Amino acid sequence: MRSPLRLSRPDFEKGKRFVREKARGIDRALFEYAFGEGSRERVWEELERYQNEDGGFGRALEPDFRLESSSPMATTVGFQYLIAVDTPADHPLVERGIRYLLETYDERAGRWKAVPESVNRVPHAPWWHYDEERKRTSVEEAWGNPFAEIVGCFHRYSRWVPGDFLEDATRRCLEHLDQTKLTMHECLCYVRLAEQAPKPVRDRIIGAIRSQLADLVETRPDHWDQYSMQPLILVKTPRSPFYEELAGDVARNLDYLIEKQAEDGSWDPNWEWGQYHEDWQVAKEEWKGYLTVQNLITLKAFDRIDFGEQVT
Repeated sequence: MRSPLRLSRPDFEKGKRFVREKARGIDRALFEYAFGEGSRERVWEELERYQNEDGGFGRALEPDFRLESSSPMATTVGFQYLIAVDTPADHPLVERGIRYLLETYDERAGRWKAVPESVNRVPHAPWWHYDEERKRTSVEEAWGNPFAEIVGCFHRYSRWVPGDFLEDATRRCLEHLDQTKLTMHECLCYVRLAEQAPKPVRDRIIGAIRSQLADLVETRPDHWDQYSMQPLILVKTPRSPFYEELAGDVARNLDYLIEKQAEDGSWDPNWEWGQYHEDWQVAKEEWKGYLTVQNLITLKAFDRIDFGEQVT
């Protein structure tokens, strides 16, 4: 059996250079924080650029829709950055973001509208097109996306959330989970809920996902160039509750990830819009920066980077 591949020091430096020269400020700041070269205060400073006056996040923080105004979906992305740097509950970015999510809950529909209808007036990926008749995008056919992830944010920052609302929303998440076959993004939303929820809730979610792993995770390396849930999309670190049963697939996926690094040090998205071609090129470059940071963080978590003598 051959030894696992490791990202060489020169290839790490190429990735680092790409991030510093081409990535958005928010992704550069997260990279520097993750590799011991920057502070979470810098991440907050960059993230603040994406928070609107209503407390929600927008301004194309999610690169696949170029919407300046706030949306619950972009706000969940904002919270991914906040949680990644362990932002405390009393931080203004958190308080304002949670308030926005509480205020945008649609009582009548019993859910959040992931993006507003105005998304149709800006460049966007086809899956973010708002269907006026159905009153939602195709992404929202999976109920838990972004509902479950938002409830995870509420558990993390529960000091700002009415207890009865949180209890009811959590119950609804679990009821839905018991009755549905998860899709990739809905699964990831439930994973983010599990990471923040009390142990009984976490255990139920992990058990439900584990029962569907064979259908959820694409374990065939010759299919990884296609858009699917590769093992590393679900298993971000060896601490993942799903690592043990997917360890062999994760190891092969790590090798694949190292082999897919481009000559300039980046990683490309394995999807495209097929429309708004000039705007897609802008979004694609932003995704490359984001993916390069996330992939380097993942490789570090699995000790797959050869830092040489300069271990960070």
